[in-house]
Amino acid sequence: MPSSGLPCVHCGLCLDTCPTYRLSGKEADSPRGRIYLMEAIEAGSLPLDREASSHLDSCLSCLACETACPSGVNFHARIDAFRPRLQLSLTRQAGRALAQRLSRMPYALRAGLTVSHALDRVGLESLRRRLPGLQIFTRPSVRRSGRGFGSALRSRIPPPTKARARAALLLGCAADVLAPFITRAAVETLHANGVAVVEVPKQVCCGALALHGGDQRSVRSSIENNTRAFNAADADFVVATAAGCGATLKEYGNLADAPIRDEARRVSSRARDISEVLCTIGIGTPARPLCFEGPVAYHDACHLLHAAKLSAPPRTVLAAATSSAVIDLGENHICCGSAGSYSLEKPRIARVLGDRKAQLAEERSAAIVAVGNVGCIMQIELALARRGSRIPVVHPVELLAEAYVQSQ
Repeated sequence: MPSSGLPCVHCGLCLDTCPTYRLSGKEADSPRGRIYLMEAIEAGSLPLDREASSHLDSCLSCLACETACPSGVNFHARIDAFRPRLQLSLTRQAGRALAQRLSRMPYALRAGLTVSHALDRVGLESLRRRLPGLQIFTRPSVRRSGRGFGSALRSRIPPPTKARARAALLLGCAADVLAPFITRAAVETLHANGVAVVEVPKQVCCGALALHGGDQRSVRSSIENNTRAFNAADADFVVATAAGCGATLKEYGNLADAPIRDEARRVSSRARDISEVLCTIGIGTPARPLCFEGPVAYHDACHLLHAAKLSAPPRTVLAAATSSAVIDLGENHICCGSAGSYSLEKPRIARVLGDRKAQLAEERSAAIVAVGNVGCIMQIELALARRGSRIPVVHPVELLAEAYVQSQ
């Protein structure tokens, strides 16, 4: 096994933070148990068979164990190094292949989103939510102003005449197709705070899905393409609106092959989550913040909280956007079950985790749920829809953008 930080001392402090251990209670489904398995396999005392692969592959890569670990064990490097070797079930292979293929087929995703919204508008959302191919798509909502999505960069707020900084947005994958309203909101909040947005037409998917799926060839291809594209752009920041994508961009310097490693580090050094950029430059206070009849419940996306260590910036964005109370959704350190393509590959586990988040939203009488990752938005909205709930689920920058537009 490649060196990946300090060794695990098997203290068990990570156990309560691990979603799969909390559900199964099995040691082999915990971070500590998975490390035991990997060490035993490397030592030759256990085979890497279907059973061992199942325990290792059920990890959501949420990284909550790393936050809890007092020894600083770099668990994700260990598990990512093992993923290409795992023996996967046919169902898991099919789900992973579908997710990775769809991430490179924007026209298919756009068609699915269009059909889903058409069904929702004629009152057939409950039927649509039972259809495997369409159930994950977000619903259209008045929170998105009813103006249509249009071009992702068609901002309702003009670009600054004198920019304080320049930002290149990550747009090269499914996240932007599935949620163009988040991209537009990011552009609008950047414009409102004096940041010019630079287009990077040759960018591609960041490679996060491939990384977590053990597809090293696709990861290398993504890094090479994006390293060239973003380094050619005249930008101070490379900005992501999806937590997992931002975390992967920040890892480019560690993941890249030797010939382009220095160039990849230039991308990593400028990679920021949208909330991080806004807090770095200073968020302008909207003249008319939004107000809701109930609290705004914030859930920490795993790769913001545990990978990027960003807890305060998204909450600062929400505090600027609304005059309503901002509270934690609850159990914020536990994954919602989206985890990239996990909800497609392990739907049973993902459903239990998502349903818990929906339950917490209802228990807190949340007027709206905010989370900084499109996958989490789709996962929690689907779980709420299964319960018949209409609580909206949004990205924090959606609310801030609406507050700025309302204040014009």
